[in-house]
Amino acid sequence: METAHIVSKMTSEMGYEIAAVGIPKTIDNDLGYTDHCPGYGSVARWIATSVRDAGLDTEAIGVVDKVKIIEIMGRNAGWITAASALAKEKETDAPHLIYLPERPINVDKLLADVEEWYKRLGYVVIAVCEGVKGEDGKTLKASVKAVDVDSFGHVQMGGVGDFLCNTISNNLKLKARFDKPGTVQRVSMALVSEVDLNEAYMVGQKAVQYAVEGVRDKMVSLVREDSEEYICNTGLVELEKVAAAEKLVPDEFINENNNGVTEKFYKYARPLIGGALLEYTRLKSYPVPKKL
Repeated sequence: METAHIVSKMTSEMGYEIAAVGIPKTIDNDLGYTDHCPGYGSVARWIATSVRDAGLDTEAIGVVDKVKIIEIMGRNAGWITAASALAKEKETDAPHLIYLPERPINVDKLLADVEEWYKRLGYVVIAVCEGVKGEDGKTLKASVKAVDVDSFGHVQMGGVGDFLCNTISNNLKLKARFDKPGTVQRVSMALVSEVDLNEAYMVGQKAVQYAVEGVRDKMVSLVREDSEEYICNTGLVELEKVAAAEKLVPDEFINENNNGVTEKFYKYARPLIGGALLEYTRLKSYPVPKKL
């Protein structure tokens, strides 16, 4: 959006007739002045499904892998990681712990959280954002390679999953493994949200319509109506405002222990993932008598 604003400003000063209308596009969902971004609903559906499935796998083979960590994309905003909770049907479903960059991690508290869930279930599944920070405000783990810097000077995130595995194994003596979906979480159409797909077309169509009508230096936003039924329309906002803002996960969406999300987050995010997820059959366990 900053680039679109710069293009709009430069061409206006030059007297060059060009329309620069922004279309919100980021799975990170961290653009301000829009309820959410196209792309987020689909990646949220993918992450929720994948973490739920990883949880079932860990439950099934928990005698081998006691702790599973899923390292999820995100620099300063933990929207995608928060979405890992959207497949939970009950408290004991994975993920059991969720850590976002909006809240600094106290390693001792994290170890206590893990130990508590392990004593309760015999296994633990953790969703952690790759951009999580320590109490000193610095990223817990990021690439130190000189080439791992993008065009905006941002250091590539990554490595927190391995770091936490080592920390947990060394301190709690529990075998821990991590999975890192990487960029695959943002490219899959297999679990696309129909709501997200329709809204992506909607903002694109509106951007063209506004440009033809003479709108300049604005971004199309998504505006959620205040109603029980999920209804979303479009609006317009100045590109300059959007370029200067980063939307983080708000306090009201993070639980008081800083290791999970609240009902307000569920209410916000569930309509975006496009309906119910695939349901699995769960067999009940019955003790087998010694003598049949």
